Amino acid sequence: MTTAAFSLSGPTVPDRRSESRALSDRGARRHLERDLDGARGDYLAALDADPGNATAHNNLGYLLAQSGDLEGAVREYQIALTIDPGRSMALANLALARLAQGETGQAVELLGQAVESDPRNVLAWDNLAKLYLAGGRLADAEAAWREALDNGADGIRVLTNLGTVVAAQGRLAEALTLLQQAVDADPEQAGAWTQLGVIRFLRQDLGSAADALERALVLDPAEPAARYHLALVELARGDRAAARGHFEAIVAADPAHLAAWIDLGVLDLADNQPESALTRIDRALALEPTAQRARFYRAACQLRLGRHDAALAALRALESEGGDKYPGRAREWLRDLTATETRP
Repeated sequence: MTTAAFSLSGPTVPDRRSESRALSDRGARRHLERDLDGARGDYLAALDADPGNATAHNNLGYLLAQSGDLEGAVREYQIALTIDPGRSMALANLALARLAQGETGQAVELLGQAVESDPRNVLAWDNLAKLYLAGGRLADAEAAWREALDNGADGIRVLTNLGTVVAAQGRLAEALTLLQQAVDADPEQAGAWTQLGVIRFLRQDLGSAADALERALVLDPAEPAARYHLALVELARGDRAAARGHFEAIVAADPAHLAAWIDLGVLDLADNQPESALTRIDRALALEPTAQRARFYRAACQLRLGRHDAALAALRALESEGGDKYPGRAREWLRDLTATETRP
């Protein structure tokens, strides 16, 4: 999630509250300079001078959250909101603290309140969009990112996110336009090039997809999504050796990359190496034992190795589960295998 922020106070009359706000502002400057101890001291001094300084409570809460003290942060945010119930940044900060505590529903509600209180709070819009996306609410995520963009959020990053969520709703041409705008505005953004390459791949524009994904890897050689989709492009072009090289590089850098292990297993199976394929697939299943694709191809390995009973049991178990793709393929295989066995 995009972190929220602390804020500076506005001008006040020269009294005890004015002293408090000056201390809070000095704390915020120290905070920006990463002098966390100095900032904490200033915030506490500000609150000693004026316990009703909502800005100091919010800023202290943000510092506590950065230090890992979520309970303390929540306490300070709540005090700030008791003093000023419509304070948008405190609402957004409290939302992120609640999210870190596993309270996703409350985080969404609080972020909604934050943007209702101040529609210009682009950090709240951005985080709200991410939570909507994580919850599968694609249209709501799109609307929130459009609000962030309209209110002055970082155009490149938000355009990239917006293009991604538009593509997820099947509007690939529109997504392509958004992502092209992102890379035109800043050609040094690896993430935007990656997403542009993915959309071009989905549109079966393999040459242009490869160009975008290779550009992403030049900018960020460790970008796994770019390398993974470039491997898929090479597979679609028929260059299995190049695809294998990319998959191998991915699992070398990230041994927990489930999809790359499965793809390596599938390539080994296609190259008539069922023992090696089984080893790769088992690596994937160690990461995610319920992965349907891995279980389907493990059954294929077992059939190739002559372990028919184990393969049939695995296919029957997969057939009984929900989902159309691999349970459906398991059902087809079982039907074909049964027909073969009963054929006179």
